[in-house]
Amino acid sequence: MKHDLENMARWLKTEMETRKPHLDPVGVVSRVASVLLLFLPGPEEPELVFEVRSNTLNWQPGEISFPGGSRESADRNFAEAAVREAMEELGVRPVDIRLCGTLDFFSAHNTFMIYPFVGVWQPGQEGCRLDPSNRGETADRLLVSAPDYRQWHFNRDEVAELFTVPLRHLLAQEPRVATSVVTMTHLDDFPYDLMPQTPKDWSRVRKYPIYFYTYQGRVIWGITASILHGFLERFRKGLVDFA
Repeated sequence: MKHDLENMARWLKTEMETRKPHLDPVGVVSRVASVLLLFLPGPEEPELVFEVRSNTLNWQPGEISFPGGSRESADRNFAEAAVREAMEELGVRPVDIRLCGTLDFFSAHNTFMIYPFVGVWQPGQEGCRLDPSNRGETADRLLVSAPDYRQWHFNRDEVAELFTVPLRHLLAQEPRVATSVVTMTHLDDFPYDLMPQTPKDWSRVRKYPIYFYTYQGRVIWGITASILHGFLERFRKGLVDFA
């Protein structure tokens, strides 16, 4: 019985199906979150929404970010977490958010793993009205009356302000780039007696770029700017047709 691999496999399968995986505390990643790059219909072109974080928050108060946050137990996946967080922070209905897809996962130097998604805001039929000059037209002539994002009832406990940046401005801007480094080294408790091949002055340095975008006196930087930069560079050739 001790060597019954088939029964052990069944037992392991049952145990694993009833347990939700968690982040291993020994690993580099300590937190996983989703964010949403949400485009709105602007006066002339699509505009990307950003939020200014509340000054009362413990983490990055007053900084600019995309809506997002940690996945909760009720979220079926990270995409659903991104939409739920957008609903809670921006005050929009999930049914009015059309997801387009996911971007590359982003591993931040501060031990965050970010799952970025892109979507567009398309309010449902409740926001429609008939064009008064064509009351005899059929339903396909309905015009969508989209309320201004400044009228959204966003969560003021987390969000101090919302603003949008036109797609054309984002594509035209060359961000400023700075360089930071992360250094990894061993402390005094490292067992060099067990690893004699490891030099006692061992260290590893990783350089990474920090991007800075500006718009009307605001500075978008850090993880938000890195995700934005990756999105713009990947889809730039196609996005110019919509700006």
